[in-house]
Amino acid sequence: MKLLIGILFSPMAFALGFLWPLSCQAAIALQLAESGWPALIAGAAVAIPLGLVAQLRGSWVWIR
Repeated sequence: MKLLIGILFSPMAFALGFLWPLSCQAAIALQLAESGWPALIAGAAVAIPLGLVAQLRGSWVWIR
């Protein structure tokens, strides 16, 4: 159970579940990408690297 909770509240889960759709919608709203696959790829290009960095660092805060 502890492992499941750790996965659900991990930085990658946040990036994939929240940042990816948010950046996808932002790309559409700012007319940076067309709706559909181009917006999904643009969202992934923003969310996945940010999630990986936060996962590897162990924190979303980059200033220590």
